[in-house]
Amino acid sequence: MAVLNNSDIKKRIEETNYTKKLIITPLLSEGQIGTASVDIRLGSSIIIPKKVYLEKQDVTDEEMVLQVEKRRYDKVKLQYHSQFMLHPNQLILSGTFEYICLPDDLFSTVMSRSSWGRLGLVVATASAIQPGYKGCLTLELVNVSESPIALYPGLSIGQLVFHEVIGKGALSSYEGRYDCPTEAELPKFFHSQEDYELTFWGSKKPSRI
Repeated sequence: MAVLNNSDIKKRIEETNYTKKLIITPLLSEGQIGTASVDIRLGSSIIIPKKVYLEKQDVTDEEMVLQVEKRRYDKVKLQYHSQFMLHPNQLILSGTFEYICLPDDLFSTVMSRSSWGRLGLVVATASAIQPGYKGCLTLELVNVSESPIALYPGLSIGQLVFHEVIGKGALSSYEGRYDCPTEAELPKFFHSQEDYELTFWGSKKPSRI
């Protein structure tokens, strides 16, 4: 896969053929387009895991997964210019300010920005965006430093790198479980047919070694 440079990215954004067009909206500044990436901003939608007792998080147990989804998370909408304090070793899920649409021949990865990384902010631990994806992104943000990090909606905290998918095979559009989200989303297990194999690999029958 070839990486798109600044010129390639701009051409894709300006493309009039929607089967080839890259949509990133709103793009507040052309300065967000770097040498080979596009900066993305923190949105106002945040999901905060509650500090509740859990015996374990077992994604092979459908009943447990559904219980955890219902009671473990708080959803917050931040006002612009408001501050969110991310504490050491805390994980949150945050939606991006931008809504993106990838054409079927582009794949993207999410990267941390180096300045934030040097403060101890880890961005997007699940970083693959499949061709054809449409929606805001959910970023996984973790503070691995020794002190709290202040975050504000609108801050540029990550970047997208775009790769052109090459080959003669037929291109297929995104068919994942996160379809056109406009805010941060919870993890979704047992929302896709493939997830039901989890119950096989996580059989409850005791095994002896």
